[in-house]
Amino acid sequence: MDHLWAYLWAYLWPGVGSLCLLLAGAAWASPPKPLDPKFESKAALLAARGPEELLCFTERLEDLVCFWEEAASAGIGPDSYSFFYQLEGEPWKPCSLHQAPTARGAVRFWCSLPTADTSSFVPLELRVTAVSSGAPRYHRIIHINEVVLLDPPAELLARRADEGGHVVLRWLPPPGAPVASLIRYEVNISSGNVAGGAQKVEILDGRTECVLSNLRGGTRYTFMVRARMAEPSFGGFWSAWSEPASLLTASDLDPLILTLSLILVLILMLLAVLALLSHRRTLKQKIWPGIPSPESEFEGLFTTHKGNFQAIGAAEKGLELRLKFWIWQPE
Repeated sequence: MDHLWAYLWAYLWPGVGSLCLLLAGAAWASPPKPLDPKFESKAALLAARGPEELLCFTERLEDLVCFWEEAASAGIGPDSYSFFYQLEGEPWKPCSLHQAPTARGAVRFWCSLPTADTSSFVPLELRVTAVSSGAPRYHRIIHINEVVLLDPPAELLARRADEGGHVVLRWLPPPGAPVASLIRYEVNISSGNVAGGAQKVEILDGRTECVLSNLRGGTRYTFMVRARMAEPSFGGFWSAWSEPASLLTASDLDPLILTLSLILVLILMLLAVLALLSHRRTLKQKIWPGIPSPESEFEGLFTTHKGNFQAIGAAEKGLELRLKFWIWQPE
């Protein structure tokens, strides 16, 4: 019986040992590293330019990531392609490919070069071939300093200028930018109330502040900034837009001018009233002229007859009869 157990143990031990090693490796293996959301956003930004191309970018000149996207297909994975690169004067080196799905339903293959092989201003040749057929898939020669893709500028602030109705924008350079003084910026100015779409203003020489003029008063504007390395020493792509900053511009009517205008109007109104009061009699005669009194034609109309025209007529008639009687009476 002991011989039987020894025989079975010797026969089954290689399989049991392999299974134990496999389980131990699975237990100790680190989980797959999740994709960096920043890398995802930058890859999507570049893939919109040409998803069928081999695209490369660096963030700080000490790194380089190359990738391409293609339609998902069964049986196609990182082992289906080989990626090799060569710095000028050095031998060809392989780069491990990784695979990840994209939000658009495609598959992205990417490779990250080691820092020791990311030299600026030196030609870097890239080749991607299909393993099964050996057919070339991609071939490019790049300079790392010409494929810089920066992070968006940070902490964009907008405020009104002290005078003149202008707007002042300030921001910080992209985090980790290699040479901040060689960055050019582009400011996006938009407003839902202004026809013609957004306006863009370019800022050179690494300046992180600008003063905007010729903006409509009493209008809410939204501002964003993006960055790019300046030529000719560097090149690359525009970064994503920064977080927006909004501001309501001052009214076109200056409060000081408006106050002075109101005071001037009040002074003019006061002078007009004083002029009317000083010439009130003349104006009254012009507006309501006097009516001539009949007493000048009829003596004693108001004093003797109390304004009774009939009494005047009777008195005049009696006087006429007396005159006729006096003239008729013989001497």
